[in-house]
Amino acid sequence: MSDHLREVAYSSDGPESSSTISVNLLASAIDMPMIIIDTLSRVRSLNPAAEDLIGRHAVEAIGEDVLSLLADESARPDRALPRALQRCMGSGEVGTATALFRTPCGPSAVRMTIVPTMSDGQVSGAVLIGHHPRGRENVRAELPMELLASTPSGLAEVDDIHGVLGDELARVIDVLDLDLAAIRLLSPAGRPMLVCRGVDPREARELLSIPGPDGMLLYQAVAYVDNIISDEDDTDYQAPGDITSFAAFPLHAYSGAGGCIVFGIRGNGGTIRQYVSILQVLCNQINISLRNHILNYELKKRNTQLRGLYETSKAVSTSLDLNDVLQTIVGTAMSLVGAENCFIFEMDHERRKLRILSMMTQWSFDPNIELDLNEGLVGAVASTGQGILAPRADLDPRAKRVEGTPDTPSSMIVVPLIFNDRVLGVMSLEKTPGEPFDRSQYELIELFSAQASMAINNAYMFGDLQRTASTLQMLNVLLTHDVANFNSPIHGYLEMLLREPTLDDRQRRYVRSALVQSGNISELIHDIRQLIAMRNNGKGWKLEPTDLVAVIDEALQDVSANAVYEDIEVAFQPSVDSALVQGNTFLKGLFYNLISNACKYGQSCPVNVGLEACDEGGSWWKVTVEDRGRGIPDEMKERLFRRFDKLDTSHAAEGHGLGLSVVAELVRRFDGQVSVEDRVPCDCRQGSRFTVLLPRC
Repeated sequence: MSDHLREVAYSSDGPESSSTISVNLLASAIDMPMIIIDTLSRVRSLNPAAEDLIGRHAVEAIGEDVLSLLADESARPDRALPRALQRCMGSGEVGTATALFRTPCGPSAVRMTIVPTMSDGQVSGAVLIGHHPRGRENVRAELPMELLASTPSGLAEVDDIHGVLGDELARVIDVLDLDLAAIRLLSPAGRPMLVCRGVDPREARELLSIPGPDGMLLYQAVAYVDNIISDEDDTDYQAPGDITSFAAFPLHAYSGAGGCIVFGIRGNGGTIRQYVSILQVLCNQINISLRNHILNYELKKRNTQLRGLYETSKAVSTSLDLNDVLQTIVGTAMSLVGAENCFIFEMDHERRKLRILSMMTQWSFDPNIELDLNEGLVGAVASTGQGILAPRADLDPRAKRVEGTPDTPSSMIVVPLIFNDRVLGVMSLEKTPGEPFDRSQYELIELFSAQASMAINNAYMFGDLQRTASTLQMLNVLLTHDVANFNSPIHGYLEMLLREPTLDDRQRRYVRSALVQSGNISELIHDIRQLIAMRNNGKGWKLEPTDLVAVIDEALQDVSANAVYEDIEVAFQPSVDSALVQGNTFLKGLFYNLISNACKYGQSCPVNVGLEACDEGGSWWKVTVEDRGRGIPDEMKERLFRRFDKLDTSHAAEGHGLGLSVVAELVRRFDGQVSVEDRVPCDCRQGSRFTVLLPRC
């Protein structure tokens, strides 16, 4: 019927009278109450069904304000029908509302559909068609299903649950033409919440707290039944003020008792019993929506916690800057529990003091203050290693106000920072008046305290490493600079003495042995310098085409310049005139090490150096260095190139291991390969052959 009226009203493009006649003809043909009004809400026409409803002839009602046909309660400007009429006249909007009409038998609730009539594109009035309730079943069938269909299913996605529930209550009392509605429940965060419409909070609390025959309050008693209904004939519950009829329903969506929703009617507005079934279904839908809301709330909460733990874990694992890590932890912890101030104190075990290590605060005070053990809540936690949750820290006798902080009520969470059963410090969070911290927030901060403990411990370890590195750097300087300076003149004097013609063979042998040891010192210092240089170069390691023939020639010249090796024959037999590889200045050091080792351990026998192309497993230049020394046992060959590994005591004394570890590191950086084998297969006593493969350019 509403759709047909809308079509009639909007399709007429003729004069106002033609539109009115069409509607009048339609009205006379139906048995539902219809009232036609002008833009001032004055009655222009009534059909017979409407005359029967109000008990008056149409002639008596025409020209009167339609609101005069209503009971006093429904005629108020803030009630459903007056508001629907105002919207219809202002915007041409089709509306629905329930109102109490004056009838010969007393006030009668009628559901009205309001459809505007149009003339020249403007609203010229409205047609009100009524659905007269003839009993409980008819009322239930005729109430618009949109009341249920539009229940806030999106409640789970919103944060302002108070506002959404308030809008829903307003919609229900508007559609059903009730006087008031109120909800009492606990929010997902555990805070009490009261939402009311059509009644002030004080009266809403009185209604929800009226005692029943057993002394149990209304909001408590309804938790054990499907609903509680009261009207003028019911003396079990005495409603406050002029509330004459109400229905209360339980809300079980949140944990804990006390969830209740109540709807009411004032004065002579009738009884709410006729709406109980529809309100019961509505409350069930709200229960489902609230349950989804709390599940969504918990999901968001857990996601936030996991994200916070991830961020702090990432900070702890990727940064060694203690200040940066602690600031991340402090900021995340504050945001998760809504704290206004957060401090991390470091424990000085020797002095038995606590000092501020990191903080975020709105206060202005001396950040260099120190606390004693057992001083304030922070000192108590540091002393016992047990955390404290203080909902009202200002009332805790252990608390101590720090100068520069306000003397206001506050809530605190204080937890110890423990690593390997050792208290490293204390984490303290605080917020001023409002909802105090709860147990779940305390447990969450305990999780973050583990992150802070790990960060502090890592910082301590990093500090120890830095101090150790500084000491090693100092020793390296002493070795590679000062010792080298001391050894240089000694080596020079020994070379001069070796050339003295007056020395006999025994004396010359002593001088040569001393010169060998001095040379070992120089080579050791050179090797350490190379290792340090390679480490420091890092990403700056640059390669360019380099001729191996020229590099090996330079290395041979350096070996020959050493007085210890000047009598040893070294033959270089390249099979090519030029051999290009990707190298740099360190390439000469590589071959100097191999050739000098061959001279040193070759028992003064000739040393052969070869260079040729090799296509086995790739395109290489192969350099071989052969000596005729005492050789290297098979069980030693595998360990020969390991960094700082020693062959045996005698070799270790001569620095053999470190030199070859430098060779192995250089070959690796040049993308090559190095190996050692017996010069005569299966006979290590006939000397060794070292082979280096480097990629050809």
